[in-house]
Amino acid sequence: MNMLEKWHEYNQSDVPIDNYEVSEVVQNSEGTVIKLIGEKNNMNITFGFVDSLRITDEGRRIRTYNEIESIQKYRENFIGNPLYKVEQSEYVEWIKKESAGFCEDVDHYVIITENDLIDILSTFPPTITNDV
Repeated sequence: MNMLEKWHEYNQSDVPIDNYEVSEVVQNSEGTVIKLIGEKNNMNITFGFVDSLRITDEGRRIRTYNEIESIQKYRENFIGNPLYKVEQSEYVEWIKKESAGFCEDVDHYVIITENDLIDILSTFPPTITNDV
């Protein structure tokens, strides 16, 4: 069964190209911040409110890695923009069912690094800041 999800790089102009790793995920009453460290750049991806957050070791997402065409070039060396927006998301469909239709207007974002995939469902788009 092939995935019908469509993944697109998100906000390329705000994201410095680099090889990023997740250094920290902070979730508190002020929102959720995913801190990434690269070889030359560090950045914070901040969401004001998150409906759902899923952090998975990349080795447990083999189906996603194999079936999503738009990430194959990035996967070769993990240098580039690690932030994607997902259309026709299975994760969004899951939360719609789980919330009995209460959670309808969410978007699915994914941060991909060599070691992690972080899925974020939020009604608010992320803010990207370079952390020096």
